[in-house]
Amino acid sequence: MKYTIFNGPRKEFDKRVPLDGVMTLTDMVRFIDPGGNDSVEPMYPDILVIHSDEYSGVADFFIEGFLFYSSSFAKRFGYGEVLLHNPPLKIKQQLQNSHADYIEVEEENHQYTNLNLEHLKAIKNNFEKTIHGQKEVKNQILTSLYSLTNSGKHKPTVVMLYGPTSVGKTETAKLVNIIINPEYKLFRKQLSMFHNESFMNYIFGDKSTSFAKDLLDRETNIILLDEFDKAHSMFYSAFYQLFDEGVYVDKFYEVNLENTIIFCTSNYQSKQEIEKNLGAPIFSRFDHFIEFEKLDNEAKMNIIEEVYNEEILKFSQIDQQEIQNQNVKERLKSKVSSLKHAREIRKLTIQLMARLLINKI
Repeated sequence: MKYTIFNGPRKEFDKRVPLDGVMTLTDMVRFIDPGGNDSVEPMYPDILVIHSDEYSGVADFFIEGFLFYSSSFAKRFGYGEVLLHNPPLKIKQQLQNSHADYIEVEEENHQYTNLNLEHLKAIKNNFEKTIHGQKEVKNQILTSLYSLTNSGKHKPTVVMLYGPTSVGKTETAKLVNIIINPEYKLFRKQLSMFHNESFMNYIFGDKSTSFAKDLLDRETNIILLDEFDKAHSMFYSAFYQLFDEGVYVDKFYEVNLENTIIFCTSNYQSKQEIEKNLGAPIFSRFDHFIEFEKLDNEAKMNIIEEVYNEEILKFSQIDQQEIQNQNVKERLKSKVSSLKHAREIRKLTIQLMARLLINKI
């Protein structure tokens, strides 16, 4: 019996799954479930495929006795290979510690794209086209990331982006990810939601869903922990080993996060305020602190131009002409001093366009 473990994103795992001759764990459970459609003849596949979100659908005894049960069911269903996507630690340990001569185990880790000098050059050339009014931030980002272009393994580079709301912190993380991984989604978690018991289970380990499982399923090595200052302080200890060593362990999974770039954001106004509110233990684990400034009028004018050009394309040709006739962009620019940030500019732009058009209804 051959077991092949793949650690990495779902879309990369799916590339390794043949189109024919496979059965998923969910299909198999359906056949053996006493309450299921047991009368249907199984397909006798060559390969049993188990995706990362299927482990939560089986009883604990199946996970704890995975080697025994997967071998036993192979005799009934006929498969000779098992493809496992991001399996729990208990399954990996059973396979890795088995000395049975009828078992062959292979493990493959997805090779995430590492930062190189070409990426840094692209960030340098494109930063001010995307992030307005933060010229000094560009140099600090490049400085904080440069050492990652050296060869070898690196612990995560953890960067705190702080300053007023909606001035480009999240967009900076998105820009870095797009340049390094144009085909993959940024791994982003909104920590303002981490306040109750359900999120404690998510952070410290839960069978159905957990932070560790989501990290295993991530598509890129760029991680954004947004609104880090809004999370309950009890969760900070969960990040100590992750920030220090690039390892995250909970009750079910272990994740290797070497060579990752971790961006955290907050609305604090100074490093002193960050240390006072987050506490010295987590504060000392950040590698870099980068301050974002309030937007000046030049930056806000650029954002108005960018948002206007983006939003107007969502309307019909007739509506676009009406918006242009009503000088919406010029009206927005006349209020530039009273506008605070990019989110407010986008909201006001959409409202002003819609308000003019409802008069035609």
